[in-house]
Amino acid sequence: MNANHILDALEMIDDAYIIDVKERNALNTTSANNTVEKVRSLRRVLALVALIAALLALCGFAAYELGLFDPWLQKPSTNPTETVKSAIENQMDKEYSVIVRVEEIKVDYTETKRVMEMYSGSELAEARGWTDSYLVDHFVVVWAKYYVEYDHTKTFRNDGYTEQYFYLTEDPGTGEWTIIDNTSPNT
Repeated sequence: MNANHILDALEMIDDAYIIDVKERNALNTTSANNTVEKVRSLRRVLALVALIAALLALCGFAAYELGLFDPWLQKPSTNPTETVKSAIENQMDKEYSVIVRVEEIKVDYTETKRVMEMYSGSELAEARGWTDSYLVDHFVVVWAKYYVEYDHTKTFRNDGYTEQYFYLTEDPGTGEWTIIDNTSPNT
């Protein structure tokens, strides 16, 4: 076959056919590229979500292990001092506690008045649904002094006597007091 035969054969092919085939190939290539990009993008998003979830879980676990997040295991009671006592005594149920001994618990009326005045009309009180009248009737601060010893292979917390203020609210329906927050008197 010589060059003339090839040129004659190519002339017989309609230019429109060649253009049509070329456009189809371009569309198929673009479509395939789009699909590949979508899959890659989805994989990246899923990997990022998995990474964020793992980091949040690790941070939460680390915060718990370091004692930064350590919820009080309390048994709400109609007596606020009993609620606090149960929370302190339930520290023994935590794997890092060796000794927990309650020394003294009492309602601190001076601190209750100070904190109620601070909360009255505040954004925090509003966000929690506390009206001024609710605070007067259903809010109290309990002071507690207790002794603790910890297993230092499981926590970095310090042993010794601890004083804490516990902030409690009362459920008007049941009359039970629940700890909503706590702090040290020195803070």
